[in-house]
Amino acid sequence: MKNIVFAIFAGIVIFVLHSCAPQRQPHELVNEKFVADLDSLILMNDGFLKTVRSKPGSEALQKEFLKLRLQYKKVEAFAEYFFPTTVRMINGAPLDEIEDEENAVFEPGGLQVIEELIYTEDPVDQEELVRHARKMQVNVKRIKMLWADIRITDSHVMDALRLEMFRLISLGISGFDTPASGNALAESEVVLKSFQHYTQLYKSKLPAYAALDSITNGAIAFLTQNKNFNAFDRAAFISDHINPLCRSLYKNQELAAIPFMNSHKLLKGNVATIFDKNAFDPEALLSDSKFGATADRIALGKSLFYDNRISGDGKTNCGSCHQPEKAYADGLKTSKGFDNKFVSRNAPSIMYASLQQALFYDLRAPSLEDQAADVIHNKLEMHGSMDNVAKLVATDEHYKRDFKKAYPDLDSIRPVYIQNAMATFVRSLNPFNSPFDKYMRGDKKALTDNQVKGFNVFMGKAKCGTCHFVPLFNGTVPPDFQRTESEVLGVTINANWKNPLLDKDPGRGVHDQFPQWKNAFKTSSVRNIAKTAPYMHNGAFATLQEVMEFYNEGGGAGLGLNVPNQTLAADKLNLTQGEIADVISFMDALTDAPE
Repeated sequence: MKNIVFAIFAGIVIFVLHSCAPQRQPHELVNEKFVADLDSLILMNDGFLKTVRSKPGSEALQKEFLKLRLQYKKVEAFAEYFFPTTVRMINGAPLDEIEDEENAVFEPGGLQVIEELIYTEDPVDQEELVRHARKMQVNVKRIKMLWADIRITDSHVMDALRLEMFRLISLGISGFDTPASGNALAESEVVLKSFQHYTQLYKSKLPAYAALDSITNGAIAFLTQNKNFNAFDRAAFISDHINPLCRSLYKNQELAAIPFMNSHKLLKGNVATIFDKNAFDPEALLSDSKFGATADRIALGKSLFYDNRISGDGKTNCGSCHQPEKAYADGLKTSKGFDNKFVSRNAPSIMYASLQQALFYDLRAPSLEDQAADVIHNKLEMHGSMDNVAKLVATDEHYKRDFKKAYPDLDSIRPVYIQNAMATFVRSLNPFNSPFDKYMRGDKKALTDNQVKGFNVFMGKAKCGTCHFVPLFNGTVPPDFQRTESEVLGVTINANWKNPLLDKDPGRGVHDQFPQWKNAFKTSSVRNIAKTAPYMHNGAFATLQEVMEFYNEGGGAGLGLNVPNQTLAADKLNLTQGEIADVISFMDALTDAPE
């Protein structure tokens, strides 16, 4: 009897204590889950190092490696969000990291480097494999150490999960970080399941959680049923599953009154999907908010853009090389500059140029304002002077009036504001109204069947999407869009594949003397590419057919040229002519409608 009474009393005490204990908040549960997943990654990495040291066969190595990658995907959302620099040493591209301001080169490391070492027909380099496995061990444990000082909020959690979905559709399903193993779809499934586990911790806080969970289950099921990388329907996966999932997450966050992050980056913190009409804010790259856009500044910049008087001989203007009907390119192999002489490079479209972290093919200009001054001062291009342009504005009655409307608080007309007006006009050239954009916003009739096929090849077998990132289709890396990449392609002087000759333009190498950047050029956007022939920095390829053939061959190295620093894989893509035609048809669907 005493035992029964004691048991009842003890039960009451436990119940009371439990009832009085403060209920843990969802973000605290997220913290616990992340730490648990991270601890598992650390243990698995330690085990992988032991496996490497035991010198098993390639098959056993690859099996353990894939397990390690899948575990990494469980922590990716928050590791990438809070520790992007360290994560580059855990899952960064297998290319040297160059810090030109510090004049330093950092060796790559982590999963992608290890993948290259073990997915090879050559004997495994045991010493290198051990070294990189140990480096990864150090960096994963560094994440654990750094996490101890992080204090997450609900806003952080929602933002990190949103960006992870954007990473999934821009990098994950393209095979960006799994080029050798080809395990992208299996990893994408783990990413979605991890997303679901984290959102389940918010079940009581998200008013429309049931709908979110149902959509997530549908996305996971779609991945489970479609495991062939080349045949995977990425268009359907994004438009029918991930976009609705992101919209549901947005709606839940809004209903739960969880503040959206305002990080003032290119990608806004309060958009539902990466394809929203106003998802990007080019003014996020401004050095000072006083240079923000107004209708009057855009109008002033546009007038200057087409005024011959800004050039040294009064015979050319910006619009000479950037013509609206050609998507602000000029249709020439290389452009005509000062004194009607040809310059050495092709004129790229300036549409969407504001959504890059650096400008020109060689990325030498950090802003559109700097680019404007560079072109006007360049003796081969316009051979003008910003001081003279400022004097023009100060003495022309129409310009004086327009400048005062654009900058009413200024007492003098200085070159920096002339540069700003011209840059502001260029920042206005981001319409995002192509058939592709309409398709991703729900209009399934906006693309033809062949264009949908072409998008799937572009993002899959053709590997175009691993350099021309969705949705900007340039080299500005999602989902944080904090850096713009260049690539070494081994571009030839023409489309003669039987007797190819390497173009000698040093690209970034003309300004930055790193061997990795010799012949490196900015990854330009393929938006509106159907209007901007000819192609490449030297205008070497007259048609998109020639462009696709060049990539299909594996670039310059694939054609047999000596390009030791080529970043494009030299392997042949083995695209059929039908697949090439579909990709070209898709790229045509990136042409914006007139506004």
